[in-house]
Amino acid sequence: MKRLVTLCLLLLSASAAWAGTPLRFATNEDLAPYSMVIDGVPTGIDVDVFTEAARRAGLDIEIKAYPLKTVLAMVRDGRCSGAITLFRNAERDGYALFLDSAPVHYSDYVLFTKVGDRFPFNGYDDLKGKVIGLTVGLDLGPEFAAARAKGDMLVKEYPDQRAILAGLLGGEIDAFAGNIDVTYYRLKDMGLTSSVVYLPHKLLTDKPSYAVLSRAANLPDGDGIAQALETALDQMNRDGTYNTIARRYLLRF
Repeated sequence: MKRLVTLCLLLLSASAAWAGTPLRFATNEDLAPYSMVIDGVPTGIDVDVFTEAARRAGLDIEIKAYPLKTVLAMVRDGRCSGAITLFRNAERDGYALFLDSAPVHYSDYVLFTKVGDRFPFNGYDDLKGKVIGLTVGLDLGPEFAAARAKGDMLVKEYPDQRAILAGLLGGEIDAFAGNIDVTYYRLKDMGLTSSVVYLPHKLLTDKPSYAVLSRAANLPDGDGIAQALETALDQMNRDGTYNTIARRYLLRF
């Protein structure tokens, strides 16, 4: 009963703070099946999950999709109320309030290469002399950043997944870092599942992605809104709603 009363108070607080004023959230347009645009409308696992969480939290929201680099800039300068999912790091902590008690999804990242061009990869020392593709704005954690800074590998950045796949197939890079679910979803869409494979050693395992609120947006009762959304997201994981939504896009759920 106490938990229910607390939830009701959070919902009332968030709703009162934003009655009649939609919260504007940005999402990555190139993260299918988690976040994408179909017929001009943002959709995907993260979009559907967050929309339901906002409904349960009593919040009126609108969602628009942009390249990741633009999403980060919008959160940084307060042009949006927040973003649906971002990896957390020290820099982003400075301009975003992470709803870290309830991740929206978890990611595994690996290196993808062409069939026939596989190479041994058990650690970053194996990447010396290799050219590795990366989408702009993707944060693969401190270990990857340190190896990049040392020059153990060369990193070439691309604006989106289609560009990075073209770079791989065109011989511009030896491999690229990609989310397993996202990359295979795109490979299937492009008919390339027999042309591109991933190396077994993972760059990241179960990396959490969180919804965030923009600190620069100065949201009235931001803490109350954050708590209401976190409570709703946690509920959805507990009651099976998350898996029901995710299964529309990925059978593994």
